[in-house]
Amino acid sequence: MPKNRHLKHRRPPNLSLKRKAQPSKITLSFFAFLGVTIIGAAVFFNFLMPNETQSSIDWSAHGVAARHEYESFNDAGENQFESQDESVQEEVQGEAQELPEACVPIDPELTRMTGTIKNGDTPSSLLEGHLELAEIYSLCDESKDVYPLQNLKAGQPWTMVYSNNALIGLEYEIDANERLVVSMTDSGYEFRREVIPYEIETKTVSGVIEGSLFGSMTQVGENEELALQLGNIFAYDIDFTRDLQPGDAFKLIVDKKFREGSFVGYGQLAAASFTNVGQTYYAYRYTDKNGNTAYYDEKGRPLRKAFLKSPLPFTRISSGFSMSRMHPILNYRRPHQGIDYAAPTGTPISSVADGVIAQVGSNNSQGRFVIVNHNSGLQTIYNHMNKFAKVAKKGAKVKQGAVIGYVGSTGYATGPHLDFRMKQNGQLINPLKLKMMPAEPIASKEMPSFKAAVAEYKAQLEQPVQSATLGAPATSAQ
Repeated sequence: MPKNRHLKHRRPPNLSLKRKAQPSKITLSFFAFLGVTIIGAAVFFNFLMPNETQSSIDWSAHGVAARHEYESFNDAGENQFESQDESVQEEVQGEAQELPEACVPIDPELTRMTGTIKNGDTPSSLLEGHLELAEIYSLCDESKDVYPLQNLKAGQPWTMVYSNNALIGLEYEIDANERLVVSMTDSGYEFRREVIPYEIETKTVSGVIEGSLFGSMTQVGENEELALQLGNIFAYDIDFTRDLQPGDAFKLIVDKKFREGSFVGYGQLAAASFTNVGQTYYAYRYTDKNGNTAYYDEKGRPLRKAFLKSPLPFTRISSGFSMSRMHPILNYRRPHQGIDYAAPTGTPISSVADGVIAQVGSNNSQGRFVIVNHNSGLQTIYNHMNKFAKVAKKGAKVKQGAVIGYVGSTGYATGPHLDFRMKQNGQLINPLKLKMMPAEPIASKEMPSFKAAVAEYKAQLEQPVQSATLGAPATSAQ
């Protein structure tokens, strides 16, 4: 046993099996998450991206040939889609090129603002805020040669034309037949007078007098303007204040004027007839070769006389010519050498003949008055006026029918009326007994043309006029 005394002591080997280390819970969780992720990815690529997945399977399963076939199919599809995309883009580009041309407006949008001239309106007040004051003065100065804008009349239509909120034009109706048109251009103002366009319809109107001419005319559907025209034509032969009788009849041929479908007034009467107390008077409008227009009877004699029968239309005589009349204010008898025409305040008073105004004045007895001198030593006097017309100036020439004043009750008057007087060679005479002097008839060389004009209307005027019946107005329109 001594030889073993020098051996090193060795630990004996452990012949038992070594125990394996157990995996931790973290490790197991990691591998579980990894597995779920791999499975989820497989499902995702298989269902949501089948083309890519299938192509990979095809490449692995069928080899390179199948892969080349697949790639050629994809290339063809992509080329087809690209060509379709290019054609769509070309169509869109073509439409985009066409749109700007279709959307460009041909003309700028115009706006018209129309109103009526009121008392006190001036070019400055109407154009303030649209033009500078210097521009307004220049506009008025340049318009003088065509129509002065300072002569704007109350009641006349006035239009302002705008383009994109900028004032580019003006229109002003001078009267019923003509208007002023102003164009504002880059080079300045342009002015012109234009005839107002109307639609014209020629109508025949007839009726029977049952009261006044005004009332009978409105009963057949017409207005007082037409009654005035008819009365003025026959004013030399018929005194409508005292000669008119129930049963008298009228017929006339007239142009009716329409504007944008609405009735706006009457033209001149072409022909007319009026039956007064059984006697029928005819009137035909005729223009001779010299351009003179007048009304004539069927024989070519002018209806116009040197004097009108009355200075007022369609009024009643409230007091006649007398050498002894009880004065309503002074309460004693004295001569009343004139004719009193009762009429509303403001009724226009016309000069009964051509003449020259000799005096315009006022006193306690006559009130405001006008005196007119005529040919053949005749003089007419118009008393108790409410106001004078603008033409009523001493020395002014007036035409027959010109308005010289308006009915009033100034001076010794109990109510509005006209005291009309006439002198011949300085002596007062009864105006109603003045013998009317006709004007010259149509020249013999004009008669063939005149008769042709008369024949056009004569048959229509000679047809009998039916009396008005209840519910059926006596009117005809042809």
